[in-house]
Amino acid sequence: MYIGAHVSTAGGLKTAIEGGKDIGAEALQIFPSAPLQWKIRGWDDKQCIWFKEEWPKHFKQVIFHGIYLTNLAGSDEANVIKTKTALVETLRLASKVGIVGTIFHPGSYTNGEFGNQNQVKEVISEVLAETPSETMLIYENSAGSTIGGKLEDLAWLVNASSDKSRVGVCLDTCHAFAAGYDIRSKEGYEEYVEKVESLIGLDKVFCWHFNDSKFDLGAKRDRHENIGEGYLGAEPFGFILNDPRWTRLSSYLEVPGFEDKGPDQKNVEILRKLRKS
Repeated sequence: MYIGAHVSTAGGLKTAIEGGKDIGAEALQIFPSAPLQWKIRGWDDKQCIWFKEEWPKHFKQVIFHGIYLTNLAGSDEANVIKTKTALVETLRLASKVGIVGTIFHPGSYTNGEFGNQNQVKEVISEVLAETPSETMLIYENSAGSTIGGKLEDLAWLVNASSDKSRVGVCLDTCHAFAAGYDIRSKEGYEEYVEKVESLIGLDKVFCWHFNDSKFDLGAKRDRHENIGEGYLGAEPFGFILNDPRWTRLSSYLEVPGFEDKGPDQKNVEILRKLRKS
């Protein structure tokens, strides 16, 4: 399994490549634009062409993390249109820079339930129809208070997609733990993976997010901690890294960093020591 990290693109795509190399990352996750703005600004054609040719020389994979504003299940029609537009623009940009997967947060619950499902299904269908066929939507699990807190939510999203070959899931360790899935022990981890397999299918797991948790089991708080410094501890990451079911998948650190500057070499090295090969 490859050890990747979310890195900044401030200053351009070259910054991302250099940042990833500096911390020893084997894969990169980047934003396509400012995460709290609707407009997907991307980069000019020259940068995109350069990046598409350059990143495979250094990394096994590069993925996008979509903006934070998207909500497939929202009740505000204007925001649903903005969600669709942002996803379409992100997948089109992904094709330009040689990226396949775009991870994003599916949206919010209504009174604790996954509502507006017909709308969600329609928007997904439209996004896939209007974007390059080599790009994929990757649904991320949540910490429990939004869509994706239950593995059943992710299963529904995959099954509701008009082209199942173009969708997958990202499993975030902190989110799973915060949502009540206790993966701290080998037994708990195996139970979680069995649920993923039965509900979603292991072939639909596109990647993992590696984050320890600042809060305890079931807290429904999406607060990441450095590896081994939170309530999860380091051991579960070893379970995942050495699980042959995830061979050749990538994991992505989204931790605060030991100097509060984001994913860093120390977190990468901790994971590398846990990986047995």
